[in-house]
Amino acid sequence: MLALFGVVNLVFLFEADILLPYAVIGLLLLIGRKISVRGLMVCGVALWAMAVVGNALFGVSLTVNPSPYVVPEIPVSVVLATGSFADVMAVRLESWAGFQLYCLWSNYLLVAAAMVSGLAAARFCEEYGFDALVAKLRTIAAFAAFPGIAGSLLYGALASLPAAFEPERFFMMTLVLRPLFAVPLSIVLVAYGLVAFRATVCSNLVAFIAPAGRMSLTIYLGMSLAMGLVFFGYGAGMHNQVRLADCLWISVVMYLGWIVFAKLWFRFASRGPLELILAVLTRPNSRQGVVSVSS
Repeated sequence: MLALFGVVNLVFLFEADILLPYAVIGLLLLIGRKISVRGLMVCGVALWAMAVVGNALFGVSLTVNPSPYVVPEIPVSVVLATGSFADVMAVRLESWAGFQLYCLWSNYLLVAAAMVSGLAAARFCEEYGFDALVAKLRTIAAFAAFPGIAGSLLYGALASLPAAFEPERFFMMTLVLRPLFAVPLSIVLVAYGLVAFRATVCSNLVAFIAPAGRMSLTIYLGMSLAMGLVFFGYGAGMHNQVRLADCLWISVVMYLGWIVFAKLWFRFASRGPLELILAVLTRPNSRQGVVSVSS
């Protein structure tokens, strides 16, 4: 059912959908049901290393055998900003097909690494408790902080270079740096985020954003729908018309709007709209099953 939501998303809303690959790659967790915590972590690190190497090989492949670029009669940016829903959908599906080729080398390996590591974390938490898990993550984060932050800043600097000043060697470096340093940076953010959110001083912030966390599927697809109406031709047509800083505040405003929506929604319901649909579709004849899915 999650894969079905993903297909709907990539066809009608957003070509860089994550739900379909999450559903497919998540099947790996069935294989890892009986693997130990240590074994799962070894698998996670191995998948991460494969993503780094795969990203580099993808860059080498593009450099050695570049794909011929055919200039379209109408620039893609113009189609996205002014085209009909059908026009934008055609561009979306073409972009999705190309994006999958890159994801096979890196993104999907990183997703698999995150999933098996998350399963290891859950097993560790069951055995030693949540406090022990947070303490372990803080220890790992202490070693990951410098390479994660410094490497990500370097990646950001290289990726932000204007096209005229970004020769192929810089492009190759960004392909290697992104998966290499994204993982340690994520560990740092998760570890210290857990510490901060459990502190008394952050209790009001946690209470404010918690409803949004209970309807993450609804918000993920809802953001795709809302952003499509803002940027594509069948909506406001702002594609390629706003600065990067404008995209940031638009995203923040929309997310705050979803938090408010979630707080209002949960006054009358126990689950988010799409979360409720997913629960009903996966456990149509079992009330207990619906409750467990929601939990």
